[in-house]
Amino acid sequence: MVVALIVADGDVPIRADVDRLLGGPPQLVIAADGGATKAEALGYPARVVVGDADSLAPAQIEKLRANGAEVVIHPAAKDESDTELALSEALNRGATRVVIVGAFGGERLEHTLANILLLASERLKGRDICMADGASTLRVIHDNESLEIAGGPRDYVSLLPLTERVSGVTTDRLRYGLTKETLEQGPARGLSNELDGASATIHIDHGRLAVIHTRRSEVSSR
Repeated sequence: MVVALIVADGDVPIRADVDRLLGGPPQLVIAADGGATKAEALGYPARVVVGDADSLAPAQIEKLRANGAEVVIHPAAKDESDTELALSEALNRGATRVVIVGAFGGERLEHTLANILLLASERLKGRDICMADGASTLRVIHDNESLEIAGGPRDYVSLLPLTERVSGVTTDRLRYGLTKETLEQGPARGLSNELDGASATIHIDHGRLAVIHTRRSEVSSR
């Protein structure tokens, strides 16, 4: 298994949270543009930096290259976000599991939304990819896929459709169980379910479903 860590330029968790997500040293560290400075601050300097370099000064790029990083600069007029380019780079280099941090927060809401929707891409079906901050982990499951979540009792688990509707939603060991249910975009029916023990399983028949696991110990109740 080739584990890749991608560091984007949003809000990055502390090193302990990143290590918990990785479960061991990553074989590949890729930064999305300005995420290179945040990767260095984490203690995981990027081996590859991709993006349009709008968040890196020339001196920073020179320093990255001097330290052995491969810096791949794309034109500013491009179709992909820097995070999307970083994810493509990880997959092209053989990553079989990808953890993305720094994809949330930052100064522009649209970047957060674009990063979340990125995981709904059909080409990512069946791949082990997650986005995370300190408390929450986001994964997307596609047609006829299942996902197992491990955590603590009463951790939050939210199920949010990324297609107009998600059918055949079946859960095991969530407090509010679902059996062959349909969730529709808009209504918040899937928000703030809870683990009924140390783990749970979610399965869907059709659609794309964002599954967000949030450790209750890390957040206040709302």
